[in-house]
Amino acid sequence: MKKLIALTVLVSTLASAQTFKEPPLAQFAPESGKVTLEVWSWVPNLEKTAALFEKRYPNIQVKVTNLGSGPATYTKLLTSLKAGSGAPDVAQIEYGFLPTFVDTGGLVDLNTLGASKVQKLFVPWTWSQSQAGSTSTWAIPQDGGPFAMMYNKTILDKYSVKVPTTWTEYAAAAEKLNKASGGKVKMGNFYATYAPWFMALVWADGGNFFSRNGDQWSQTFNSASSKKVLGYWNDLIKKGYVSTLPAFTADYNNAVAKGEIATALEAAWGPNGYTTNAKNQAGQWRVADLPQWNKGGAKTTGNWGGSSNVVLKQSKNPKAAMLFAVWLNSSKEAIQANWSGATLFPVAKAGLTLLTAQEKANPGATAAFFGGQNILEPYGKAAARVNTNFQWAPWFTFANDNFNKQLDGMLKGTLTPDAALDAWQADSMKQAKNDGYNVK
Repeated sequence: MKKLIALTVLVSTLASAQTFKEPPLAQFAPESGKVTLEVWSWVPNLEKTAALFEKRYPNIQVKVTNLGSGPATYTKLLTSLKAGSGAPDVAQIEYGFLPTFVDTGGLVDLNTLGASKVQKLFVPWTWSQSQAGSTSTWAIPQDGGPFAMMYNKTILDKYSVKVPTTWTEYAAAAEKLNKASGGKVKMGNFYATYAPWFMALVWADGGNFFSRNGDQWSQTFNSASSKKVLGYWNDLIKKGYVSTLPAFTADYNNAVAKGEIATALEAAWGPNGYTTNAKNQAGQWRVADLPQWNKGGAKTTGNWGGSSNVVLKQSKNPKAAMLFAVWLNSSKEAIQANWSGATLFPVAKAGLTLLTAQEKANPGATAAFFGGQNILEPYGKAAARVNTNFQWAPWFTFANDNFNKQLDGMLKGTLTPDAALDAWQADSMKQAKNDGYNVK
């Protein structure tokens, strides 16, 4: 019977692979002759993925330069754009920073290279992100970070705490866990030094921070949604129900590994870090939908992170660059390579379906860590629930840093949550105007 079930799953997976819808690559003809493309990215093992492209297109050589991180890539890219030379053909840029580069005038509008031919291949909200509040298309979506809630089933079961499905239930569970554990176990952790994490929670509530109409911008950091979300978490912080450990630090990783944190609100790319830093908890964790503000309604979520690939105007081979960007983010072989080599969460719809089926048929180390759960299923559902209207602004770099300043004041008690948001709004608005933007 077990063999029959395994065979059925395998056949289902093969069928999924056979029905994978490849992008219309034939419609993106590169320049004639030998071509060399320079690509800047911080995706691990991208050179191995690029080798597959070179095998398919032997006249195109791809040189991948990994600068180690987004900030390092952005600094060098902005310098090259300002100098008018030295930029690559293709570059990786996170959605939140795309408007900054759009405003440099150094990016190719991909509509001129046939972007509309592949729009339907991607999850809708990512395509909206690639347009950066305009009718142009500035990038091909690469990956995303839809939000879901990870939880340690062993901990919740130990203290008879049910998995919360609403934020009201989450607060009640936090109180129960605090009392039952004598304060030793926190329900979760608030990332006070990562504005995009907080913004994703507001995004999930339908909130927005920026909007653009031509050259007119608006910015609202202190909206009703922002105040509701920050006020909620500040209450849990003051009661000692959640911690405020900096993300991606030894302190946070150690707390997780010691069983001192029961849930984590994470983007789709987040679980990989837990499998590495909390190996002692293999089999204990699961993934559930992000808690909702309203019980019984349509489920929503936000997004934290994710990148895209742009083509630079300095490129001498924009058609080949476009072909590479499309292939990299929507072809079967590239999606599989990006997943196995860098655990990139795909935002090409067919790619997500394919990987979900493959993970179901052949569970790997990630599934083992999550008690056999195929976490691509809940994260895949989350990807379809992200609001498409969310936008970013060119001065987000400043706003991102200023958030830390205001939240530090809130945690120290010198600012109320509302005052912290008001200060964030005022400082960022001042900076935007000083930068010459027409913003209100």
